[in-house]
Amino acid sequence: MANIETVAAPNEPSWIVQIPTPIWLIGLIILALGVNVLFRTPAVFQHRPIGEILILAGLAFSVWAAVTFRMHRAQLKPSSDAHATLVASGPFLVSRNPMYLGSLVTGIGAALVAGTWLMWAVPVVLFVLDQFVIIPFEERSMERTFGATFGAYKNRVRRWV
Repeated sequence: MANIETVAAPNEPSWIVQIPTPIWLIGLIILALGVNVLFRTPAVFQHRPIGEILILAGLAFSVWAAVTFRMHRAQLKPSSDAHATLVASGPFLVSRNPMYLGSLVTGIGAALVAGTWLMWAVPVVLFVLDQFVIIPFEERSMERTFGATFGAYKNRVRRWV
């Protein structure tokens, strides 16, 4: 797959990385909802109760991860090149990217609630942005800062789950 991040130098974040994933999620949901209302798109696959549960679970997991980051005084900004600490506790024991995972689960929940094809594109687009642009930038930055310690963490904990 082509490198989407080619507009920035290897150590500089692209504009995609500079926009936090929750903002991407909210923006994509608003865009999908707007188009759905404008064109009255029908639901293709919908299950509101499960969607609502996934939205709550995704938000809770993201908040838990953010609180864990704050407790360790870690930088929340994805485009940051400075890292005070490598957080490997709490939700970071099961996923190297629990905030992104929580956002993705939230996006899937929103897709289940709305059920339209465009809303189903939201978690797909979010996954592509995280998997191929945002997370690789962050991981290169973490490798520069923490070296072998981050490498050992990567070997122990999967990127998603």
